[in-house]
Amino acid sequence: MQNSKSNRFGVVIIFTLMFLSPFIENTRGIFIPIFKEDFSVSNTVISSMITSVSLAGMAVTFFSGALIERIGQKKTIIIGIVCLITGIFVQSQSETFLMFFIGFIPIIAGINIYGVAANTVIPILFVGTSTIAMNLLHFMYGAGSTVSQNAIGFLLDRNITWRTMYVFIALLYLIVLIAFIFAKIPDEPKAETVTAGKSIFRDPMLYIFGLGLGFYVFAEQGMSLWLTNYLKEGFGLRESVGARYLGIFFFIFAFGRLVGGFIVQKTGVLRTVMATQVIALLLLAAGIMLGEDYVIIISISGLFFSIVFPSLMSLVSVLFSEKPGMATGFMMTMVALVLNLMNLLMGVMTDLVGPKVSIYLLPLSMAISLAIVAYIRLKVGKKLKAAGIK
Repeated sequence: MQNSKSNRFGVVIIFTLMFLSPFIENTRGIFIPIFKEDFSVSNTVISSMITSVSLAGMAVTFFSGALIERIGQKKTIIIGIVCLITGIFVQSQSETFLMFFIGFIPIIAGINIYGVAANTVIPILFVGTSTIAMNLLHFMYGAGSTVSQNAIGFLLDRNITWRTMYVFIALLYLIVLIAFIFAKIPDEPKAETVTAGKSIFRDPMLYIFGLGLGFYVFAEQGMSLWLTNYLKEGFGLRESVGARYLGIFFFIFAFGRLVGGFIVQKTGVLRTVMATQVIALLLLAAGIMLGEDYVIIISISGLFFSIVFPSLMSLVSVLFSEKPGMATGFMMTMVALVLNLMNLLMGVMTDLVGPKVSIYLLPLSMAISLAIVAYIRLKVGKKLKAAGIK
């Protein structure tokens, strides 16, 4: 970390924000059956809502890189938190599906805004150890997922409503917002010395990288969104049971991110990412094919899911050094595009052919991501070695 004690509190707050992210983002899957009952809507309507709102959020993600360059990371993160609090409060008070839908817009915008900002500020604060730092940052996401999945399963068993939980989450974000206002982190955009020459948007690797990340993210987040629904509609298991399996997945997932950065630093980024993707794919496919009694195998796959996203994101500043902020924003926009389209497909297929068939979209998506990462390694391996990255 750069020599500035004043940055430390800001880093703690950024890590706390990453811990809180899954309390809304990764618990929607548990609540999907409840949302359907409360608002009398189908799987297709739910997935259409997620897709349409997230597509709007993609525009926010795309321009987040430019926003960071204009006003700095700190102000950008504050804007994201304010949007998120607003959306959570609106959803918690919604009496109609339309109001619930509207509340989803600032939630997605807020998560996307501070997600881009966090992923660009960490390489600035941690020089030379960005892979470790990124894995630790995203470890907080896994830890938050573990806590949130188990806590919500516990609260649902005690008849605590999702609306009450949402109000409490909004209050947590409000406390973090107040603390963050007093934090010290870089609030000036990184100077960009390259203003002429080939645009990064003409680099095909930008799009390939984004697709690889996008299909991976659907395999990971599709788990939190659709596993509970799959277990309930496919096997008649309660939402709280699904929450427990997800809790195990994200507990193991969090442990993997805690130690994964140190392993990747020694063994090489792309080589290790590909190996863990292969193992995750095999475990995920096996857990689905073996059925209800072996769902725990899906949970165990979390260990091998864990390092993929942060490890790949740590390469962005090397591969797109001219405009890392813009590259990050664009890639996360592509991630959102792939994620939303796949979620829409998942909802439609679940209604048409049932959850026991549609769930195979998760291992299929991981297989596509693996193939893309293999191609990336073939094309940029020499460039990474020249930069001192294995």
